[in-house]
Amino acid sequence: MTRRFFPDSILAWLLLILVAGVMASQAVTMLLHNLNRNEVLLRLEDQRAAERIAALAVFLGHTTPALRQGVADAMSGPSLDARISNRPLVATADAPRELAPLAKAVVDRLKGINWQEVRVGTGEPSEKERAAALVPVRVAVGLTDGTWLNFEFPMVASLPWASPQLLGLTVAAIIAVLGLCLYALLRLMRPLERLTAAAEALGRSGSAQEIPETGVGEVRRAARAFNRMQGRISRLIEDRLQMIAAISHDLKTPITRLRLRAEFMDDETARQKLLKDLDEMELMIGSTLAFAREEGNPEPRQTLDLRALVKEAGEHQPQMRLGIAGAGPWEINAQPLALKRAIANLIDNAVKYGNDAQVTLARSKDQDGVPVFEIRIDDSGPGIPASEMERVFRPFYRIEASRNRDSGGTGLGLAIARSAILAQGGSLNLHNRTRTDGTIAGLTALVSLPV
Repeated sequence: MTRRFFPDSILAWLLLILVAGVMASQAVTMLLHNLNRNEVLLRLEDQRAAERIAALAVFLGHTTPALRQGVADAMSGPSLDARISNRPLVATADAPRELAPLAKAVVDRLKGINWQEVRVGTGEPSEKERAAALVPVRVAVGLTDGTWLNFEFPMVASLPWASPQLLGLTVAAIIAVLGLCLYALLRLMRPLERLTAAAEALGRSGSAQEIPETGVGEVRRAARAFNRMQGRISRLIEDRLQMIAAISHDLKTPITRLRLRAEFMDDETARQKLLKDLDEMELMIGSTLAFAREEGNPEPRQTLDLRALVKEAGEHQPQMRLGIAGAGPWEINAQPLALKRAIANLIDNAVKYGNDAQVTLARSKDQDGVPVFEIRIDDSGPGIPASEMERVFRPFYRIEASRNRDSGGTGLGLAIARSAILAQGGSLNLHNRTRTDGTIAGLTALVSLPV
């Protein structure tokens, strides 16, 4: 079975697209929001810091030099440290790119004092500041008298992309949106699933219940077209079966008259040939009626033991050998008489054309991984040419050139068997077994039935 890396249904594809789209949309929205938020918060911090520094610088600029240090010490605190010095705390005049807005804001607010230069830079963070993701920012304001007003304060190095609360709200919003989308998709897909199930039932048995024409416009139109198609197919099948049954029934009367007339013939050889022809005609009519009954089989389904049914289907053939592979349970919901007839036909064919029938019952999985029952019927006959594998299921088709010419039959056995097995939701396939030298070792009929 080929491993699939992508969904295999419309619902899964739509859910995948919705999940990817919603998550991508939320991620982009959160990214843009946080970038804008962080930019605004950092600029706001720059403005607040610039206001405090400029206000204190103006105040110290109007203070006599002898009192400046004392005033600076008095106004200093954990959030802003002020020092008076003959040297600037910042070595270079070029401010880092991320601190350029702060330098501009300080310059814009230095009014009322004589100053000649403003320098902005960063210092080496302490262990405590590093643990708190803080960086010490230094601002040096040079007065015209050669005095430098040095300020230092901690600033957040970078803001987190998202808080736990924001992440929680985002996840909750995604779940809510996806839940609503899933509900809507299930409502939309339910009529399509009913249409799929009805189409499968129609393909198996030739008939299905009429599906309700609900859902969106496209699905309603598809359901309406399916119901019309199903009605036409049902009428065609019914007309065909009635015609076959009527013809077969009407032929019985002239055959009976011919048989009575044959009994009064004097020529024994001619009489025996005529009776043989009449027997073959009755066999064909009986098979045709059986085929017609199988096509329109109204038998109700019931739960049955598949192992017992297979054993009973072949108990009239002493050449049959039954093998059970694995453990049960072997319960199946099916039409017992129709399924028994189908399996009996396959066993009879194996004995008739291949001289024996090795039947094996097992549990397996189909190509989609769905559990199924498998009934394998092997014979030792000459097999069937590959070009004839599908043709042998046609009604009245026989390939006597490759099978036993004296076996009789009308060519309806496999057609009846496949029709009955399809009606149970299963499948019937044929293939030749080959030996190591390439010669045909026999034919295998493989029946798969849903568990």
